[in-house]
Amino acid sequence: MLTRQELMDAVWGEHYFGGSNTVDVHMKSLRHKLGDNPREPQYIATVRGVGYRIVDK
Repeated sequence: MLTRQELMDAVWGEHYFGGSNTVDVHMKSLRHKLGDNPREPQYIATVRGVGYRIVDK
């Protein structure tokens, strides 16, 4: 599992100035491209208030 902050640091660097919704927007786009349903995720699951995790099947 990765927090939104960990994702932002890894992708845009520690000095990125932006909101955590940036990560949410990119995750939404990624889910759309993968055909993943956020209500019944196959690839990316949201951990409310924390971040995201890869779905373990």
